[in-house]
Amino acid sequence: MFLFLLAAACSQEQKTTKKFFDFDGLIDEQVSQLSQRMRVLDKVANMGKTRSDTTFLPSFKGWESELEIFRQLETFNRPTYQNVYRIEDPVEDSRSNLKIKRYVAEHAPIPVLRFYYQDEFSRLRKIDAEITEKNILYSTHRVLTMEFDEDEGKPLLIRYGMSGFQKMIMRDTVHFSVQGQIDW
Repeated sequence: MFLFLLAAACSQEQKTTKKFFDFDGLIDEQVSQLSQRMRVLDKVANMGKTRSDTTFLPSFKGWESELEIFRQLETFNRPTYQNVYRIEDPVEDSRSNLKIKRYVAEHAPIPVLRFYYQDEFSRLRKIDAEITEKNILYSTHRVLTMEFDEDEGKPLLIRYGMSGFQKMIMRDTVHFSVQGQIDW
């Protein structure tokens, strides 16, 4: 009887930990590939009226740091949000030959998440997500984007970006953007 309960508990655990998409796994793979292949990063950051351009060769830790923001997309996989998203798939992209799998949920921290793919979902070309946070002290809205090429049947990061704004109570709104281009 005890073994049956243990097996049932394990089965229940597997159901609650089902992921829509493994963002952490994708980011880990990109960090590994980019650092092993010693790829150069061209990065442009804008905050308000200040602009910064840099070109450098990130280490493994450097790539982890650059892509850390995208780990926030794991929020999408929380069991709390598994039944709140409306899924639209396939949606034709009017600007390309890609298809879009779109997840929309009005009151989730990630209200819109789009996966752009070529022919089948395994041929992922782009991910973009809107992230919003709002509380008594501030509100923020960010759009995160990752673009991929295909390498041996797997997505390989070629470009990424983050843009948005932050509004703190009794302060001006600050607009920001970060764009990274990976030299292949």
